[in-house]
Amino acid sequence: MKKSINLFKNIIFSNFRRLSSPYKVTFALTYKCNLRCKICNIWKSQSLGEVTVLEIEKIFKKIPELNWVDLTGGEVTLRENSLDVVKVIIRNSEKLSIFHISSNGQLSDKLIPLVEVILKTGVIPVVNISIDGPKGINDELRGGTDTYVKSIETFNSLKKLRKGHYHLSCTISNYNINYIDELLADLSRDVSRFSYSDIHFNVFHNSPHYYNNEGIDGLSGLDLGILKTYLGLRKKGSLFKKIIEDKYVKGVFVYLKTGKVRAVKCQALNSSCFINPQGMVYPCLIYNQTMGNLRDQDYDISRLWNSPDVFMVHGKIKEKACPDCWGACEAFSSILGDINGSLKMA
Repeated sequence: MKKSINLFKNIIFSNFRRLSSPYKVTFALTYKCNLRCKICNIWKSQSLGEVTVLEIEKIFKKIPELNWVDLTGGEVTLRENSLDVVKVIIRNSEKLSIFHISSNGQLSDKLIPLVEVILKTGVIPVVNISIDGPKGINDELRGGTDTYVKSIETFNSLKKLRKGHYHLSCTISNYNINYIDELLADLSRDVSRFSYSDIHFNVFHNSPHYYNNEGIDGLSGLDLGILKTYLGLRKKGSLFKKIIEDKYVKGVFVYLKTGKVRAVKCQALNSSCFINPQGMVYPCLIYNQTMGNLRDQDYDISRLWNSPDVFMVHGKIKEKACPDCWGACEAFSSILGDINGSLKMA
């Protein structure tokens, strides 16, 4: 209960002022990946010099208000010591309430133990399993064999766990927009007690420093009417989920039409940030602006967070002099951190 109250407090405070340290951190544990997706080149990124478990412990010891962590990759389960990493993060984050993991779902035997460890601590696990189309299309788009089957097996295993929030995550692009109906039909057959609340749709983004996919065109030619139909399916579920999903969907269409979502204040460097596998800090997954390396700051994120350079970049973000993305990983914290702006969004 105390953790939830602290999370709520930081969400409210982020609506009115910049926090003294981030309450939400996205941490890319590794850029190693066992798939070769058409819309993502993370697997081509540098995987040498990843921060060690000991260094990760030093980093998370010094994020005093951390309530929400997004652990992502690459594929997180490819780090041999990923289980130790999860334990270290939780042990050194006494206010942690939400532990989100993004996975391609190909290594169920490695992912399920991570989630079980989180469940034992009382922290809420939120796990997204990537899937981009029906069987043959998913294999083609994700550059692997039996990728659909493995993702479904992993997701069905997650749904058997007693608590937590588990979703299939589909990134819509011009590569798969024509196969979503077939995907939904297959999921209705293959997923235990399938409902639309099981799947989250998001929209393709470019990111030079994270996805390493600059130059890939994933959006041209998308039919916005068809896209609206699929994104609208996200709004199934609890009242709170419906409200948040509704704001996300509205923001997607503002972004696709204008390239900006000016109504909502971004939370990058206001209450959240991104850390790459080598300890480099960025405002978010998309903005290709380095803030410095935690290895050079005694692993103390506060030194960077409160530095003149970070204040300068935060000012640019406030003025929307940045890519101004609307990726789901950043959009949800922005919706929560600017409730007034979210209510005004058309």
